[in-house]
Order: sequence, then structure tokens, then C-alpha cells
Amino acid sequence: MVARVSQVEYNQENPIRRWWNTRTYIQKRLIRFCLSMIVFILCLPLYHAGLFGTVDGPLNPARMGESLAGMGVTRTHSALFFLSILIIAVAWNWIFNLVSYFAGARLTCNKADEEGLPCGARVERRKVIQKKTGQSVPQYVCEKGHKRPDAHFHPVQKGTASHTIWVIAAVFCGIVLFLS
Repeated sequence: MVARVSQVEYNQENPIRRWWNTRTYIQKRLIRFCLSMIVFILCLPLYHAGLFGTVDGPLNPARMGESLAGMGVTRTHSALFFLSILIIAVAWNWIFNLVSYFAGARLTCNKADEEGLPCGARVERRKVIQKKTGQSVPQYVCEKGHKRPDAHFHPVQKGTASHTIWVIAAVFCGIVLFLS
């Protein structure tokens, strides 16, 4: 059973992580150096365009602010924009999970086999009439034919990118509301 668990854990590992772990120390250092150079090459034109505020250019924050003010964008518009992004970034997976749960998606069978491991097959939610009470109750039927009154729901969780987006939106909300 131990070999089965370790094999399952290996198969569930991210393919990129699995590829990264097969690289030697020198290869990893070279890949990191190349990625740093790519980021440098991408940031150099942005620096000369004035995005970071040290060079006078079309992307200088002061010029962008003047341009936005000229179009009628106010502090309230900016605050509402970043607050909307913050709310969406925080709540998107809650809404997706609620819709998935009520639609009966992302459910797997709970029936345990001889070793105590769950079946894990996809299930379909059906409404059946209970013989004793006459009420309509949900019944979950998996691909292997197991019929159960319950199923396991697999919620979607936020990843690194989603957390990064809501933190950035929160910082911009703070800047707009308190520092401008």
C-alpha cells in the first residue's frame, strides 16, 4: 500500500515541478539566469519609456495621471475600479464553487473499497423518492454503479496568481483611497 500511495503522489505532482526536479544544479542556475535576463530585456524599454518614474517619458506616472484627469477619470473612478477587481479576485472561486456544487459538478464517489480507500469515480446527482417518507432526496450514482446518499465535493482553491491579483488590487485600493 505504501508504494501505491507514493505512486499516486508522484502522478499528482505538477508536471512542471516534476520536470524541474529532473534538472541538475547547473541547469537550474542557467535557467534562472536566462529568465532574469528575459525580465531585464522586457523591463529596459519600460524604464526608458518612464514607467518607473525616474525618466521623463510617455509612461511616466505624472503624465499618465494628467492624461487620465484630462479624460475625466477621478479618484472615485479609480477607487471603484480597483475595488471591483479586488472583490472579483477574492470571490471568484466562492461563486464558482457554489455554482458547481448546486449543479452537481466536481463530485466523486465516497464508497470505500476493501483497503478503505474511496472509489473516487465521478458521480451523477439524481432525485429519488424515499420509500418510507415519500420525500424527494438526492442520490449519487457513480460510473461504477455505486449508489450513495452522499458524495465528496472537490472545491476549486485560489492559487498563487489569484492571491497575487487580490493583494495587488488591495494595495492599489489603499493607495487610491489613503495616499492620493
